[in-house]
Amino acid sequence: MNIVKELRKSAGIQQKELAIAIQVSRPTVSDWESGKKDPSGERLKKLAEYFGVDELTVLGRGASVQNEEDAEIIAMRERLRRDPSYRLLFDAADNAKPEHLRAAAAMLKALEEGSGNIE
Repeated sequence: MNIVKELRKSAGIQQKELAIAIQVSRPTVSDWESGKKDPSGERLKKLAEYFGVDELTVLGRGASVQNEEDAEIIAMRERLRRDPSYRLLFDAADNAKPEHLRAAAAMLKALEEGSGNIE
């Protein structure tokens, strides 16, 4: 799967939502996802910032989403980025180590499920 599509799906958003967020047309997002075109310049920068990854990752040349747990972390970061009440948490998570993000994701998932069993 193309990395832009992988990041978008992990964030749980539609092509149109991504297009609006980074100020391009939906067909442009489709072209990126199908491999017809690569994002460049300011658009590449906006995509990287939007998903909280580096520009090489957006181009498929950096570290990509390796497993479902990593996809959950990307989705969690995007939820935090969008919600102003969680902005402080997102800012702290932005520089956190992957193992700390995984622990936070597990804790949030347990809280969302109402289990209260946090490891």
